[in-house]
Amino acid sequence: MKFLHTLKQDLNKTVINLGFVGASLMTCILAFTGFAYRDDSNDKSYSIFEALFSFDREFIESRHEFAWTTLFGSGLSGYISMFIPIIVAFPFMVSFCAERNNGLMRFTISRTGKLRYYLSKFCASFIGGGIAVLLGMILFGIILRITFPSAYSYGLDDEMLSWMIPDGELAAVCRILLSSFIYGAFSTLPAFFLSYFCKNPYIITCLPFMLVYVWQTAISKLQVKLFENTGEGFDQKYLDRLTAFSPDSPRYIASVDFSELSYMHKNVLIFNGVYLAALLTGFIVIMNLRTDKGN
Repeated sequence: MKFLHTLKQDLNKTVINLGFVGASLMTCILAFTGFAYRDDSNDKSYSIFEALFSFDREFIESRHEFAWTTLFGSGLSGYISMFIPIIVAFPFMVSFCAERNNGLMRFTISRTGKLRYYLSKFCASFIGGGIAVLLGMILFGIILRITFPSAYSYGLDDEMLSWMIPDGELAAVCRILLSSFIYGAFSTLPAFFLSYFCKNPYIITCLPFMLVYVWQTAISKLQVKLFENTGEGFDQKYLDRLTAFSPDSPRYIASVDFSELSYMHKNVLIFNGVYLAALLTGFIVIMNLRTDKGN
Protein backbone atom coordinates (compact mmCIF):
# COMPACT_ATOMS: atom_id res chain seq x y z
CA MET A 1 0.00 0.00 0.00
CA LYS A 2 2.86 2.37 0.81
CA PHE A 3 4.36 1.76 -2.63
CA LEU A 4 1.02 2.44 -4.34
CA HIS A 5 0.70 5.70 -2.40
CA THR A 6 4.19 6.78 -3.49
CA LEU A 7 3.48 5.72 -7.08
CA LYS A 8 0.25 7.73 -7.08
CA GLN A 9 2.14 10.84 -5.98
CA ASP A 10 4.82 10.36 -8.63
CA LEU A 11 2.22 9.73 -11.33
CA ASN A 12 0.45 12.95 -10.35
CA LYS A 13 3.75 14.82 -10.74
CA THR A 14 4.32 13.15 -14.11
CA VAL A 15 0.84 13.62 -15.56
CA ILE A 16 -0.22 16.96 -14.12
CA ASN A 17 2.23 19.25 -15.92
CA LEU A 18 2.58 21.05 -19.25
CA GLY A 19 5.19 18.54 -20.43
CA PHE A 20 2.60 15.77 -20.37
CA VAL A 21 0.07 17.87 -22.30
CA GLY A 22 2.74 18.81 -24.84
CA ALA A 23 3.75 15.16 -25.27
CA SER A 24 0.16 14.12 -26.02
CA LEU A 25 -0.36 16.95 -28.52
CA MET A 26 2.96 16.23 -30.27
CA THR A 27 2.00 12.55 -30.53
CA CYS A 28 -1.28 13.50 -32.21
CA ILE A 29 0.41 15.89 -34.64
CA LEU A 30 3.23 13.51 -35.60
CA ALA A 31 0.77 10.64 -36.11
CA PHE A 32 -0.54 12.52 -39.17
CA THR A 33 2.85 11.94 -40.86
CA GLY A 34 2.05 8.23 -41.15
CA PHE A 35 1.67 6.64 -44.58
CA ALA A 36 -1.78 6.94 -46.21
CA TYR A 37 -1.63 6.31 -49.96
CA ARG A 38 0.77 5.67 -52.83
CA ASP A 39 -0.04 6.99 -56.30
CA ASP A 40 1.49 4.59 -58.83
CA SER A 41 0.99 7.05 -61.69
CA ASN A 42 3.59 9.48 -60.33
CA ASP A 43 5.27 7.16 -57.81
CA LYS A 44 4.45 9.51 -54.94
CA SER A 45 3.56 8.57 -51.40
CA TYR A 46 1.14 10.66 -49.36
CA SER A 47 1.07 11.04 -45.61
CA ILE A 48 -2.26 11.17 -43.77
CA PHE A 49 -1.94 14.95 -43.49
CA GLU A 50 -1.21 15.31 -47.22
CA ALA A 51 -4.07 12.98 -48.15
CA LEU A 52 -6.47 15.06 -46.08
CA PHE A 53 -5.80 18.14 -48.22
CA SER A 54 -4.76 16.58 -51.55
CA PHE A 55 -7.76 14.41 -52.44
CA ASP A 56 -11.43 15.23 -52.72
CA ARG A 57 -14.11 13.38 -50.80
CA GLU A 58 -15.22 11.39 -53.83
CA PHE A 59 -11.75 9.95 -54.38
CA ILE A 60 -11.31 9.13 -50.68
CA GLU A 61 -14.63 7.30 -50.62
CA SER A 62 -13.64 5.25 -53.66
CA ARG A 63 -10.38 3.86 -52.21
CA HIS A 64 -10.55 1.56 -49.20
CA GLU A 65 -6.97 2.50 -48.28
CA PHE A 66 -8.49 5.62 -46.72
CA ALA A 67 -10.60 3.71 -44.20
CA TRP A 68 -9.99 5.44 -40.89
CA THR A 69 -9.01 2.26 -39.05
CA THR A 70 -6.31 1.57 -41.67
CA LEU A 71 -4.94 5.09 -41.33
CA PHE A 72 -5.15 4.84 -37.54
CA GLY A 73 -2.81 1.85 -37.65
CA SER A 74 -0.32 3.87 -39.73
CA GLY A 75 -0.08 6.59 -37.10
CA LEU A 76 2.79 4.94 -35.24
CA SER A 77 4.89 4.44 -38.38
CA GLY A 78 5.53 8.05 -39.40
CA TYR A 79 7.93 10.57 -37.87
CA ILE A 80 6.57 9.62 -34.47
CA SER A 81 8.92 6.62 -34.46
CA MET A 82 11.84 9.02 -34.77
CA PHE A 83 10.79 11.63 -32.24
CA ILE A 84 9.08 9.46 -29.62
CA PRO A 85 12.18 9.31 -27.35
CA ILE A 86 11.92 13.11 -27.00
CA ILE A 87 8.14 13.14 -26.64
CA VAL A 88 7.93 10.64 -23.79
CA ALA A 89 10.75 12.30 -21.84
CA PHE A 90 8.74 15.49 -21.28
CA PRO A 91 6.28 14.18 -18.66
CA PHE A 92 8.74 12.71 -16.12
CA MET A 93 11.71 14.96 -16.91
CA VAL A 94 10.12 18.11 -15.47
CA SER A 95 9.51 16.77 -11.95
CA PHE A 96 12.47 14.36 -11.80
CA CYS A 97 15.07 16.93 -12.83
CA ALA A 98 13.54 19.51 -10.48
CA GLU A 99 13.87 17.10 -7.53
CA ARG A 100 17.51 16.39 -8.33
CA ASN A 101 18.51 19.98 -9.01
CA ASN A 102 16.90 21.55 -5.93
CA GLY A 103 18.02 18.83 -3.52
CA LEU A 104 14.56 17.52 -2.63
CA MET A 105 15.49 14.00 -3.68
CA ARG A 106 17.51 13.26 -0.54
CA PHE A 107 14.62 14.26 1.73
CA THR A 108 12.11 12.23 -0.29
CA ILE A 109 14.35 9.14 -0.22
CA SER A 110 14.82 9.50 3.54
CA ARG A 111 11.04 9.54 4.00
CA THR A 112 10.03 6.78 1.55
CA GLY A 113 13.10 4.53 1.48
CA LYS A 114 15.49 3.94 -1.40
CA LEU A 115 13.94 0.91 -3.09
CA ARG A 116 10.39 2.24 -2.94
CA TYR A 117 11.53 5.60 -4.29
CA TYR A 118 13.48 4.09 -7.19
CA LEU A 119 10.73 1.65 -8.20
CA SER A 120 8.09 4.36 -7.95
CA LYS A 121 10.05 6.77 -10.17
CA PHE A 122 10.71 4.05 -12.72
CA CYS A 123 7.08 2.92 -12.85
CA ALA A 124 5.76 6.52 -12.95
CA SER A 125 7.95 7.46 -15.90
CA PHE A 126 7.15 4.18 -17.67
CA ILE A 127 3.38 4.51 -17.21
CA GLY A 128 3.37 8.29 -17.76
CA GLY A 129 5.11 7.98 -21.14
CA GLY A 130 2.67 5.29 -22.20
CA ILE A 131 -0.37 7.34 -21.17
CA ALA A 132 0.93 10.44 -22.98
CA VAL A 133 1.27 8.54 -26.27
CA LEU A 134 -2.05 6.76 -25.67
CA LEU A 135 -3.97 10.03 -25.19
CA GLY A 136 -2.31 11.54 -28.25
CA MET A 137 -3.37 8.55 -30.34
CA ILE A 138 -6.92 8.73 -28.96
CA LEU A 139 -7.16 12.35 -30.10
CA PHE A 140 -5.68 11.35 -33.46
CA GLY A 141 -8.22 8.54 -33.81
CA ILE A 142 -11.15 10.84 -33.03
CA ILE A 143 -10.06 13.25 -35.77
CA LEU A 144 -9.67 10.38 -38.27
CA ARG A 145 -13.09 8.98 -37.39
CA ILE A 146 -14.65 12.35 -38.19
CA THR A 147 -12.72 13.06 -41.40
CA PHE A 148 -12.35 9.63 -43.07
CA PRO A 149 -14.90 6.91 -43.93
CA SER A 150 -15.44 3.64 -42.09
CA ALA A 151 -14.23 0.40 -43.69
CA TYR A 152 -17.83 -0.80 -43.76
CA SER A 153 -18.87 2.07 -46.04
CA TYR A 154 -16.82 0.76 -49.00
CA GLY A 155 -19.07 -2.23 -49.69
CA LEU A 156 -16.18 -4.69 -49.43
CA ASP A 157 -16.75 -8.44 -49.37
CA ASP A 158 -16.39 -10.38 -46.12
CA GLU A 159 -12.97 -11.75 -47.05
CA MET A 160 -11.53 -8.28 -47.59
CA LEU A 161 -13.11 -6.95 -44.42
CA SER A 162 -11.74 -9.85 -42.39
CA TRP A 163 -8.28 -9.05 -43.74
CA MET A 164 -8.54 -5.34 -42.91
CA ILE A 165 -10.29 -5.64 -39.54
CA PRO A 166 -10.30 -9.33 -38.51
CA ASP A 167 -12.29 -8.81 -35.30
CA GLY A 168 -14.13 -5.61 -36.17
CA GLU A 169 -13.31 -1.91 -35.83
CA LEU A 170 -13.51 -1.79 -32.03
CA ALA A 171 -11.04 -4.64 -31.57
CA ALA A 172 -8.68 -3.08 -34.14
CA VAL A 173 -8.80 0.29 -32.37
CA CYS A 174 -8.24 -1.27 -28.92
CA ARG A 175 -5.24 -3.22 -30.25
CA ILE A 176 -3.68 -0.08 -31.74
CA LEU A 177 -4.26 1.88 -28.53
CA LEU A 178 -2.67 -0.89 -26.45
CA SER A 179 0.25 -0.92 -28.87
CA SER A 180 0.54 2.89 -28.48
CA PHE A 181 0.69 2.62 -24.69
CA ILE A 182 3.32 -0.12 -24.70
CA TYR A 183 5.40 1.65 -27.36
CA GLY A 184 5.27 4.93 -25.45
CA ALA A 185 6.10 3.26 -22.14
CA PHE A 186 9.17 1.42 -23.48
CA SER A 187 10.33 4.54 -25.33
CA THR A 188 10.86 6.30 -21.98
CA LEU A 189 13.63 3.87 -21.04
CA PRO A 190 16.57 5.53 -22.90
CA ALA A 191 15.79 8.96 -21.41
CA PHE A 192 15.22 7.50 -17.95
CA PHE A 193 18.50 5.58 -18.20
CA LEU A 194 20.30 8.82 -19.03
CA SER A 195 18.75 10.54 -16.02
CA TYR A 196 20.78 8.18 -13.80
CA PHE A 197 23.84 10.27 -14.63
CA CYS A 198 22.62 13.61 -15.96
CA LYS A 199 20.63 16.50 -14.49
CA ASN A 200 20.43 18.57 -17.67
CA PRO A 201 16.90 18.25 -19.16
CA TYR A 202 18.08 19.22 -22.65
CA ILE A 203 20.61 16.39 -22.78
CA ILE A 204 18.07 13.95 -21.33
CA THR A 205 15.65 14.73 -24.16
CA CYS A 206 18.06 15.11 -27.10
CA LEU A 207 20.65 12.38 -26.55
CA PRO A 208 18.12 9.49 -26.52
CA PHE A 209 16.79 10.82 -29.83
CA MET A 210 20.26 10.49 -31.38
CA LEU A 211 20.89 7.08 -29.81
CA VAL A 212 17.57 5.66 -31.02
CA TYR A 213 18.12 7.16 -34.48
CA VAL A 214 21.54 5.45 -34.76
CA TRP A 215 20.03 2.23 -33.39
CA GLN A 216 17.17 2.24 -35.90
CA THR A 217 19.49 3.17 -38.79
CA ALA A 218 21.84 0.31 -37.93
CA ILE A 219 18.95 -2.20 -37.88
CA SER A 220 17.64 -0.86 -41.22
CA LYS A 221 21.07 -1.18 -42.85
CA LEU A 222 21.42 -4.74 -41.56
CA GLN A 223 18.02 -5.59 -43.03
CA VAL A 224 19.03 -4.18 -46.42
CA LYS A 225 22.31 -6.13 -46.32
CA LEU A 226 20.37 -9.26 -45.45
CA PHE A 227 18.25 -8.93 -48.60
CA GLU A 228 21.30 -8.17 -50.75
CA ASN A 229 23.40 -11.08 -49.48
CA THR A 230 20.76 -13.81 -49.36
CA GLY A 231 18.81 -13.02 -52.53
CA GLU A 232 16.46 -15.87 -53.39
CA GLY A 233 17.71 -17.86 -50.39
CA PHE A 234 16.30 -15.25 -48.01
CA ASP A 235 15.19 -16.67 -44.65
CA GLN A 236 12.32 -14.81 -42.95
CA LYS A 237 13.65 -15.86 -39.53
CA TYR A 238 16.67 -13.58 -39.88
CA LEU A 239 14.45 -10.61 -40.68
CA ASP A 240 12.17 -11.43 -37.73
CA ARG A 241 15.19 -11.57 -35.46
CA LEU A 242 16.37 -8.13 -36.58
CA THR A 243 12.85 -6.72 -36.24
CA ALA A 244 12.71 -7.94 -32.64
CA PHE A 245 15.87 -5.94 -31.84
CA SER A 246 14.63 -2.67 -33.39
CA PRO A 247 13.66 0.23 -31.06
CA ASP A 248 10.04 0.16 -32.26
CA SER A 249 9.58 -3.56 -31.56
CA PRO A 250 7.51 -2.97 -28.36
CA ARG A 251 4.53 -1.96 -30.50
CA TYR A 252 4.30 -5.56 -31.75
CA ILE A 253 3.69 -6.86 -28.21
CA ALA A 254 0.01 -5.90 -28.43
CA SER A 255 -0.50 -8.33 -31.34
CA VAL A 256 1.11 -11.32 -29.62
CA ASP A 257 -0.99 -14.48 -29.74
CA PHE A 258 0.16 -16.51 -26.72
CA SER A 259 -1.78 -19.57 -27.92
CA GLU A 260 0.35 -19.69 -31.06
CA LEU A 261 3.51 -17.70 -30.41
CA SER A 262 5.36 -16.82 -33.63
CA TYR A 263 9.15 -16.72 -33.92
CA MET A 264 9.21 -12.92 -34.20
CA HIS A 265 6.84 -12.34 -31.28
CA LYS A 266 8.86 -14.73 -29.12
CA ASN A 267 12.02 -12.75 -29.81
CA VAL A 268 10.20 -9.44 -29.26
CA LEU A 269 9.04 -10.58 -25.81
CA ILE A 270 12.45 -11.92 -24.83
CA PHE A 271 14.39 -8.87 -26.01
CA ASN A 272 12.09 -6.27 -24.47
CA GLY A 273 11.74 -8.24 -21.23
CA VAL A 274 15.52 -8.41 -20.83
CA TYR A 275 15.84 -4.75 -21.90
CA LEU A 276 13.33 -3.60 -19.28
CA ALA A 277 14.78 -5.75 -16.49
CA ALA A 278 18.37 -4.71 -17.27
CA LEU A 279 17.62 -0.98 -17.17
CA LEU A 280 15.54 -1.26 -13.99
CA THR A 281 18.28 -3.30 -12.27
CA GLY A 282 20.94 -0.89 -13.52
CA PHE A 283 19.01 2.11 -12.19
CA ILE A 284 18.59 0.58 -8.72
CA VAL A 285 22.23 -0.57 -8.50
CA ILE A 286 23.69 2.74 -9.70
CA MET A 287 21.49 4.86 -7.44
CA ASN A 288 22.30 2.66 -4.44
CA LEU A 289 26.02 3.07 -5.09
CA ARG A 290 25.74 6.86 -4.93
CA THR A 291 26.68 8.38 -1.58
CA ASP A 292 24.73 11.60 -2.26
CA LYS A 293 21.32 9.80 -2.45
CA GLY A 294 20.87 10.74 -6.09
CA ASN A 295 21.86 14.38 -5.87
